[in-house]
Amino acid sequence: MPSKSDSAEVSKASPKDKIKQVQVLERARRILRTLADCPAPVSLHEISEMTEIHMSTVHRLLWNLCQDGLVDRMNNGRWRLGLTFLEYGSLVRDRLDIREKAIGVMQLLFERTGQTINLAIRRNDSIMYIEHVYAPGTGVRLARRIGAMAPLHCTSGGKLFLSDMPPEEVSAYISRTGLAPRTQHSICTPEKLIMEINRVKELGWADDKEELETGIRCIGAPIRDKTGHIVATVTVASSIEMRHKPDWVRHLLSAVNAVSASLGWLAPDAGFSAASVSRFQTGVSMAPVFV
Repeated sequence: MPSKSDSAEVSKASPKDKIKQVQVLERARRILRTLADCPAPVSLHEISEMTEIHMSTVHRLLWNLCQDGLVDRMNNGRWRLGLTFLEYGSLVRDRLDIREKAIGVMQLLFERTGQTINLAIRRNDSIMYIEHVYAPGTGVRLARRIGAMAPLHCTSGGKLFLSDMPPEEVSAYISRTGLAPRTQHSICTPEKLIMEINRVKELGWADDKEELETGIRCIGAPIRDKTGHIVATVTVASSIEMRHKPDWVRHLLSAVNAVSASLGWLAPDAGFSAASVSRFQTGVSMAPVFV
């Protein structure tokens, strides 16, 4: 908490000083964003070039950020994000109410399927993975890194969020993203995406047939809040053909319904499950309902 003297200093600052303070914060944000986007440590010169901030300013800001552990300086003089972000990330994840309610059910789903289970929320035009349960050694490749992002149209979880949007929001998403593909199996045309959204709306769950990463298939189902809106998705990821595992759909739907119930959502009669599982086994598409 800032002290009274700190608050007094801020209130006394001239408009010009306040603008400078905002500029400093903006430059620090750009530096942190650049380090976050770089998979390997980068040099002072590289940071200056990528952020278009003068090198002396970058140097000063980096050392200030280093004092709080927000960035680390390597022995070779290169810079990377600091461990403070790992601490903050863990705190954010642990304080997510949806994670707390879903983790137990995810563990049960893992035990029933033996496959990797991922939990994701929506962040802008992507989904963000916030938790996973997997078998050490065998499920690591299928478990999405906590905090990793993926396009909505390339993932089973993302398709569920798209199915919860009104048509105008879907159209806006298509315009913004251009439906850039991630693999040769990705949906990359508006027509195909609309057809897929129709299918997801009918089934009540979605799948991803190597659309995000070659060799990985997923099925996902929604977690809804008390108003019925989708707030998160649970997905089962596997390297095998899922059509031969109809029980996985039943287990998945049962899992998300349990979590949704804990959030106050009363699921309608699940009598559609048998039909949707049958279509899952045969690969038959359902009639479009999206307009």
